[in-house]
Amino acid sequence: MNDRTTQKDRVLQFLETQGVSKNKFYAQTGIANGSLDKKSGMTGDTIAKIFKVYPNVNLQWLITGEGPMLNSSTVRNAADIDMMREQYANIINVDPASIPEARLTPPSDKEMSFIPLFTYKEFHYCQGYVSIPDLDSCDGAGYIKTDSMYPLIKPGDIVCYKTANNTDAIHWGEMYVMYLQIDGEEMITLKYINKSSLGDDYVLLSGCNTKYHDKDVLRSCIEWKGLVKAYICYHTVF
Repeated sequence: MNDRTTQKDRVLQFLETQGVSKNKFYAQTGIANGSLDKKSGMTGDTIAKIFKVYPNVNLQWLITGEGPMLNSSTVRNAADIDMMREQYANIINVDPASIPEARLTPPSDKEMSFIPLFTYKEFHYCQGYVSIPDLDSCDGAGYIKTDSMYPLIKPGDIVCYKTANNTDAIHWGEMYVMYLQIDGEEMITLKYINKSSLGDDYVLLSGCNTKYHDKDVLRSCIEWKGLVKAYICYHTVF
């Protein structure tokens, strides 16, 4: 493959597909602001920082321009398809029989892209399964990009969640992954949900990262939520 784009060009392409701004990219990776706009190349350390935060990017593509942009996997077993249909139907609250198999598996002639955890509003494909012994049933799992629960959960770790969008009930003090819309701004966060002193229309969101303050938000601002049932942390050994 003759790819004339630079590594920085490919980083920008990747960020565009993930809906990540440059400022957010710099904040998440710790890479210096403005680095993507400079003409210099990228060091191995910079690439390592990118992959640590965005493990779904295909390193071969990032470094050489060859292969698909994103890592992918596929599930074809008929029993898995039925399970996927049940889980997907539960998430979007529809009759499982109304979901055709074509919506659960990608076209055979196309590379299947990694879909981030938080594309709950969009059509998406199941990417496979995470097997954890003795864990209650979950609806999904995915990589975390926020540092709101650091150091308990770091960017790049995995959370497994049970969709809790079809109920107003909240398990107070438990950890949720949420999609919020506040004053026209959209955000994804991972926080504990506690009762608010402002009344029943509000909830108090708190995390482990001390650089973020606890915040009272209207319950109506929570567009989607999933109860975190387990998390998988990566520990690097040097």
